[in-house]
Amino acid sequence: MTLVQHLDELRTRLLHCIAALLVTVTGALVFYKDLIGIATQPHARAMEWLGKRPQFIISDVAGSTGAVMKLACIVGLFFASPYIARELWGFVAAGLYRDEKKHVRAFAPASFLLFVLGCVFGYFILIPYALYGMVTMMPLDKVEPVLNIGDYLGLVLTLTIILGAVFQLPLVMTFLSKLGLVPPRQWRGWRKHAIVANIILAAVLAPADLLSMGIFVVPLLVLYEVGLVCASLASR
Repeated sequence: MTLVQHLDELRTRLLHCIAALLVTVTGALVFYKDLIGIATQPHARAMEWLGKRPQFIISDVAGSTGAVMKLACIVGLFFASPYIARELWGFVAAGLYRDEKKHVRAFAPASFLLFVLGCVFGYFILIPYALYGMVTMMPLDKVEPVLNIGDYLGLVLTLTIILGAVFQLPLVMTFLSKLGLVPPRQWRGWRKHAIVANIILAAVLAPADLLSMGIFVVPLLVLYEVGLVCASLASR
């Protein structure tokens, strides 16, 4: 294949990816009310624990509309990602050796699974308890927990995406050890530093209450230990 043919194939595959993304995002926009209902469930759970009725307000129409559009785009990208990955893999695989293809086939499904696990953890555990912790910091006899829907959707999307990315930690550790860049004994030597770094990361990324920070930091420590085991196996 000439360079022009490669570029033409890349353009074709990118157009296919854009078309698939437009279809899934459009479908998400059609059902945006259902998506908002799903996204507000963590808040409903937190308010149920407090014996309160979940309430939202719209203080910024543009911000709320933007949050809904962002929600639809992320949901659309999630459902289109298998097809997009297939198209991109079809282009990249032609330039890889057999061993490289084997490693990509092993790591790509694991990466997607870890991302989904991170999102599930954020949706079912971190976000409800984070909301509960933040609300209980206020005197509820004087303050009514009513959230701006735009700010809430932004918080849900941000935390779920961050957790999906953070859950890639074992895969990154395994990959670096597989390449020989960081041997497993080095990961063991960094364990104490990793604990401190995870606590700092939780303090920065998690909402500002001890309950949320604790829920955030424990999975990070578990992921580090899982990554250490996987790195040891991969280096063999």
